[in-house]
Amino acid sequence: MALFFLLVSCSSGPTTLPFLNYTHRQAYSLNEDDLKKVQFYVSTDVVAQVQDPTATQSFLVPKLTPGVVTATGPNWIKVSFRKGGADVPFVADPNQNDSRYYIASEVEGGRDFKRVTEVPGRVFIYKGTPLTLISGADAMLLVDWDSWEKVAETRKVTEGRRVGDK
Repeated sequence: MALFFLLVSCSSGPTTLPFLNYTHRQAYSLNEDDLKKVQFYVSTDVVAQVQDPTATQSFLVPKLTPGVVTATGPNWIKVSFRKGGADVPFVADPNQNDSRYYIASEVEGGRDFKRVTEVPGRVFIYKGTPLTLISGADAMLLVDWDSWEKVAETRKVTEGRRVGDK
């Protein structure tokens, strides 16, 4: 195990790991303001296309592109990977004990989100515009360990009490 941490510390670039709903978010009661201080990344290349009668446009978010939180809900997080770009939703499965956050799509007619892999045709709906995910339907939200740890360290730690303490 020590060898793993030595190799990770010697590697270049940020130390990332999948962002977990309970371990990283709920256990530390991270709210939206907290999450906006954490650096996130996408786990794999995401390629989406939108077709209209005249042309096809493709959008690419390369693997490990950094992103920032723009909005949160009870089991979802929206991340922007480009200033002025789309806020990409990621959703955790509330039925799993410690779910990862996977790329999601808006559910038509509501503010809920559903994993893209559960949407027929793997269509990503953004502000009413359907985009077909060509690749990256299983993209996860990764967290930069150092930035998450800085936020987690702000949490008050209970010191405990000893018999006779007043």
